[in-house]
This record gives sequence, structure tokens and C-alpha cells, in this order.
Amino acid sequence: MALILYMACLLTWLLHERFEEMPTRIAIENQYEPVRNLTFPAIIICSPNQITISAMKHFNKTLVEGKRALNLKIILPQLLGFYELVGDLSPEDLQNLQNLITLNRYNSLEVMGMLPQSCDDFLKLCFFKGKRYPNCKGLFNPILTKHGMCCTFNSKYHYKKNKRNERIFNFKPETTSRTGLSESLVVVADYNPDDALAGTILNAGAIRLMFTDWTEFPADDESNLVHPNSESFHVIHPTYTYCSEDVITLPAWSRKCYFEDEYTLPHFKKYHKSDCNLLCDVNELERLCHCTMIYVPNVYLGRACNVTSIDCIVKAKMQINKWYRTEQCDCPRDCVSFRYRVEMILGNIDALPHIMFNPYSDMVFNKTTTIMQFFVPSPVYVKQKQETVMSLITLSSNLGGVFGLCLGCSTISMLEIYFYIYLLIKNNIKKRLQNVLNNKVGLAQ
Repeated sequence: MALILYMACLLTWLLHERFEEMPTRIAIENQYEPVRNLTFPAIIICSPNQITISAMKHFNKTLVEGKRALNLKIILPQLLGFYELVGDLSPEDLQNLQNLITLNRYNSLEVMGMLPQSCDDFLKLCFFKGKRYPNCKGLFNPILTKHGMCCTFNSKYHYKKNKRNERIFNFKPETTSRTGLSESLVVVADYNPDDALAGTILNAGAIRLMFTDWTEFPADDESNLVHPNSESFHVIHPTYTYCSEDVITLPAWSRKCYFEDEYTLPHFKKYHKSDCNLLCDVNELERLCHCTMIYVPNVYLGRACNVTSIDCIVKAKMQINKWYRTEQCDCPRDCVSFRYRVEMILGNIDALPHIMFNPYSDMVFNKTTTIMQFFVPSPVYVKQKQETVMSLITLSSNLGGVFGLCLGCSTISMLEIYFYIYLLIKNNIKKRLQNVLNNKVGLAQ
């Protein structure tokens, strides 16, 4: 009996531990969810030309005060330290440049938005759902990211009026109800290296692509590098995840995820895992360098890093293995989310002059020109559901099975035990009262 009781307690403890450790699971609910008004992903295209000669000349013309004899060709490439691990930094040159910027009533955000290649120059032509967009006007907006100035499609964030990144209020994302190349987004880009300042071309001229949900700030969780003089096809596979009613009622620590309005993130307000991960890096750099990275949305201009902070930023990034700890930043996943897995097929553009219907016949292609096509290939996508592995009802049923197996105990048995205890107490009280009554009668006689 003691062994059986021990076994019942052990099984009960194991069931409770499993309930605590893995209360939910994510299972595929439908692999063939039909595409109806499916939200197109946010696509971010980053030019490798981040400091242009023409922009440097324009910036130099706008300077009217201070020491204008600075050699900008040598100093400006050091500004890439905001994004890259740049060597040979000169704190003295950076201080002189910051003084010049301050005297002319500029700030670092304005300068870093002014120097890169503009989206109108970088993007030559776009097609979306069969409609032609010269220079992609109306489709793409500039945005400042951790990889520099980029152009974003279908994102609620943009770089507003050369000031800072902000949200677009009442933004309506692009959707699609059909699949294939007829619904694709086609982009022709050229980063124009002839207009690039020496030593400022990033990624050896490759174009960086990033894919996120339209509600999230650009992140490189899903990204590709596309080499120039190529045609690439980017096949988008969406996956939608949501929660069951039972999971929604669980506390956040149990389901291990957040809804977007459940936790407020600084600079972003609504919660997203990718935004939380970005803030982890930003907060650590702010702790080390005492300023906020310039690409953070809604950054206070007084707190934004200036040019003199670049030396500290680069040194901190080079020592990231010493100060970055995963356990210091807890970013649970999103309870409801769209994720996009992207496959890339790459070829060259040498065959363009020989195709029957050439939509680019009026364009001049260079060795630095790139054609990119983005489309959803299948009329269905994957729908996932987070559900409870063991609810309270299931846990109670399992516990009832354990006690029934080991001790032969059930609810009826418990009621019977309570009933017999009640009878035992009742009989004892009645017996005592009878004894007291008999004693009184004996004394009276």
C-alpha cells in the first residue's frame, strides 16, 4: 500500500511538471488555407551606395558657417560606423564634423538621411499587379534601418521629412487574392557606383533585402543579398499563427507569447518580437555610449547619437561578445503573427534582349542593374494554431485516472468516505449524549 501510494504521488508530480513546462503547443491546423486578401509582406530594399558624391556636394553647398575647409571625402566615409564596423576612425575629424553640423543647425539624423542614394535614383522601374510605376513612385518610401537608408514597400514605418522614422497613421497594407507572376512585384534597381564616394560601397555592391510583416520595423530575420547584373525571383511562403480560446485565457508566462496590445515597447508602442530584439541591442548601446541609435522610430532628437558617438558605437559592437547576453533580453514570440519564408532563384540578365515581350526595352541596363521579382507561388498557405497540450480539465482527468489506478479512489469513493466519517462522528456524539443522560438518571435515583 505504501508503494502504491508513493507511485500515485510520483505520477501526480510528473503530470503537474508537464503541465507547468509545456502547457501549449503549435500545430498545423490547415496546410491548404486559401489565399483570400492575403497581406503582402513588407519588402525592404537597401542600396549599397550609402554616401554619394552628388549628395556630398549638395551638403557642402548648404554649409554657411564654421570651418568649411574640412576634407569631406575623408571624413564622411567614417559615418558608416553607425551601421558597419569601420576601421581607421579619427575622433578629431568626427568632432570637427559634428561642430560644423551643429553650427549649420543640422543634426545627425538629417545628415544621414541626406547623404545616401535616394529611392528615386536607386529604383528605376516597378511593376505591381501589372501596373507600371516609373522610379517606383507611390510604392516605396525611404526608411532608416540598422543597415543604412533603404526603400520600403508595404510598411507602416517611413523616414519622415528628413527628421526621423515614424509610423504612418491609418496605413492600409497591400493585399493579394491571386498568386503567380501576374500579381508579383517587379523592381529594377541600379546603385550607380559612379556616384559613390570612395570606400563607401557596402556588401561588395550587393543589394540587401529584408522581409517582415507590415506592422513590424524592418529586421533581417528573413533577408537575402542580391548581386548586381542579375535577375532574381523571390518566392514567398506565408505562415499564419494564431491562438485558441483556451490559450488566450492563459497568462503570458504560461503561453510564452504576447499579443501586440498586451505589452508596450518604447519607441514602438505595440509589441513584436523582432522590435523587442532590436531594442535589446539599442538599449545596450545606449547604456555604453549614452545615446539612442538614430534609426529607432520616434527617437528624441536630443537623445539621438551624433557623429562623435561613432567611435564608441564601433568599439561596443566589436566587443559585443563581452556585453551581450541572451538571458538579459527576454523577447517572447508573437501570439498572432504572419511569417514569410523566402526562397531565392538567381540568374543573369544577358538574355533580356532576346525575349519576345521585353517590358524593359526602353531602359538602359548596366553591369550594376538588378531585376527582382517578388510573388506568392501557391493559392494556399499554412495556418497554424497554438492550443493547450493539457488544460485544467485534462489535468483533472489524468489525476483521477492515476488515483483510480493506484488507490481505487473516485469521487463516489470520496463521498462514501465523507459519509462514513459523518456517521462515525454522529454516532460518537449520540453515544456521549446517551452516557451523560444515563449518568444523570443514576444520580437522581
